[in-house]
Amino acid sequence: MFHSTPKKLSFAAAATVACAGTLGLGPSLPVVAQDAGGRPPVCEGQLPTGQVKCNYEGGDNYKGGFVNGQPEGRGVYVYANRDRYEGEFRNGLPNGQGVFIFSDDSRVVGVFQDGNITQGTVIFPNGDRYVGEFELVTEIGSGVTSSQPDGQGEFIYANGDRFEGEFFAGGPFGRGTFTRTDGTRCQGEFFNQELDGKGTCTFPNGFRYEGEFRGGIPHGQGVLIDPGGKRFPGTFRDGQRQDN
Repeated sequence: MFHSTPKKLSFAAAATVACAGTLGLGPSLPVVAQDAGGRPPVCEGQLPTGQVKCNYEGGDNYKGGFVNGQPEGRGVYVYANRDRYEGEFRNGLPNGQGVFIFSDDSRVVGVFQDGNITQGTVIFPNGDRYVGEFELVTEIGSGVTSSQPDGQGEFIYANGDRFEGEFFAGGPFGRGTFTRTDGTRCQGEFFNQELDGKGTCTFPNGFRYEGEFRGGIPHGQGVLIDPGGKRFPGTFRDGQRQDN
């Protein structure tokens, strides 16, 4: 009765978001074009400070506030690949409330700091989403800064299942609760995005399980307790108690 295995969290495919190139866990926020020796932007409007429209080398376009030749205030930056950012800018980078919308239909909505999401929601093309806190992490050596889910957060699957708890370095790590739409609820310590851990699971039929779990289902050493309190200790594999 415990065979249903939850799918993995989608962070391996899309969770870390940054404004300086791909860092292993996409989607990455594209870099806002800056004048670094290439063709300067072709702009019209109130230059160098005011409301403008600009076209950048490579085909990017920007419409919004400008201060001393950089996006400032509210604006829309549209990339040549159809990604776009709508929201607040400061010093030429997303700062404040905004949304990045990607050409694959994923989006990042929330509060940005120097191009990195610090708090908000990541919505994936399949309907999954993460809501919560992010931590700005600077990679040793390269000095590149990115955002990773870190702290309290919630991952909601498109089918209604959800994990709520502690995140660290982009994935679940610490206390949390995994709840399925059928009423199954597992609470305890989780160690990774595959939802391996240990703790207590309660089931709609009144049974309870205490012990190790893998993929959010009983797996390893544990004990099954029926509604009357009778205990069945043993080794579990893929949700089933093994015969001794």
